[in-house]
Amino acid sequence: MAVSNALLALVPSVLIVALALFLEMFAALLWNVVTVSYRQRFIPDALLGRVNSIYRFFGWGLLPFGALASGAIVVMAEPDLGRTLALRMPFVIAAVGSFAILLYGLVWLQIDEE
Repeated sequence: MAVSNALLALVPSVLIVALALFLEMFAALLWNVVTVSYRQRFIPDALLGRVNSIYRFFGWGLLPFGALASGAIVVMAEPDLGRTLALRMPFVIAAVGSFAILLYGLVWLQIDEE
């Protein structure tokens, strides 16, 4: 996701943007298959509906707040950067945040191999 957001922010080519969006959606498809399979395997049947509802609540319920934050970022950046660059700022921030989360995961969430 970090790479696709960086491409969306930095590359003006429609073809490359389409490829970035395709790769991001393909990764999302894989993520959904893996997480649903994992939950179905390890969550007891009596709790599965509740766990899935919480997962969907946070996964889908926070999307409007992300859109609102993106709009606020564009509005704040537009006077200084102009419309074209301001519209790219949410993708720059998303790419930086995604890279930061990736680095955090690589450093702190390593699995001990014994």
